[in-house]
Amino acid sequence: MIQLSIKAMFFLALLLESFSVVAQPTRFPVYKPGKAGFINRQGKIVIPLQFDVAGDFSEGLARVEINNKWGYVDEKGNMVIPPQFSKARDFSEGLARVQVGGDEYGFYGKWGFIDKTGKFVIEPQYGELRGIAENFEGFREGLALVEIDYKKGFIDKTGKMVIEPFFAYGYHFTEGLSCSSSGLDAKYGCIDKTGRYVIPAIFDDLSAFSEGWADGKINGKCGYIDKTGKTVLIPKFKNDAKGDCSIVSGSFSEGLSRWRVGSKFGYINKKGRLVIPARYKYTDHFSEGLAWVEDNGKIGFIDKQGRMVIKPRRLHSVESFAGGLAYVVTNDGRHGYIDRTGKYIWQPQKQSKP
Repeated sequence: MIQLSIKAMFFLALLLESFSVVAQPTRFPVYKPGKAGFINRQGKIVIPLQFDVAGDFSEGLARVEINNKWGYVDEKGNMVIPPQFSKARDFSEGLARVQVGGDEYGFYGKWGFIDKTGKFVIEPQYGELRGIAENFEGFREGLALVEIDYKKGFIDKTGKMVIEPFFAYGYHFTEGLSCSSSGLDAKYGCIDKTGRYVIPAIFDDLSAFSEGWADGKINGKCGYIDKTGKTVLIPKFKNDAKGDCSIVSGSFSEGLSRWRVGSKFGYINKKGRLVIPARYKYTDHFSEGLAWVEDNGKIGFIDKQGRMVIKPRRLHSVESFAGGLAYVVTNDGRHGYIDRTGKYIWQPQKQSKP
């Protein structure tokens, strides 16, 4: 069971790696059977457990669900936007993507964007945004992805379509570029904020840019390009991935990137040197100086010197450290938080984050 869940997290991490620099959280959603609330970094409850579901804080607000409707609370627990939406996402650059209408499961509704007063600044008119992690459905660098008739484009904060929908697969903007493909068998390239291809669509695959580089499949080999499209690194290590670069490389984070050697993962630097030996079955990007690694059915955390600083234990899944805490899920489906010493500051409980 752990192998499947960690593998799924690995593929999701390919989308999540190109994260933006944001303020560190000081409130964290927690659960006891039936209700959700928030704790601080010390594990003290600071917003009582009174919600059906609670999300992470972003830009001072967190989405919460009561009786199948979503609203937003501030860091004191005040309901600043009453529950009224069938689905909701985190605030990003002052706006949040929310859905109105739809059936009891939240399907077939329309999506728009609200400000921090709850007022719609972009009226609900868009369908589901498929193939994009929830964290990246909002605005990034002034633009947001939208989908019309199975094609994705970008709008600005006035709702104006600044890049007409034309691609099927792709990423939000990072470092001024968005890498995309027009279809299942089409090549990947990268556009600027005018929609012009500044890196031609000649690559079999590309990730979002992170720390100046994007990873992908380049002339049949796994490696990295810079923002001019120039190949800057093709690591020489052999692996068993049979040319599938999505399970070989990762985006650079804090100067390191995971890389597959044989059937295991380690970490390389930008010179292509393997600085942390490949000894793990699955790994994640570094965040706050630590990265989770998994092998032999156990998950622990290493530092950037490769030292195991949080002893491996049997877990179903984990998230990267944020604000000094890491969210963990036990094999029996309970959810809690550990600190940087590996100590539980919130003992695992039933229920989960959205």
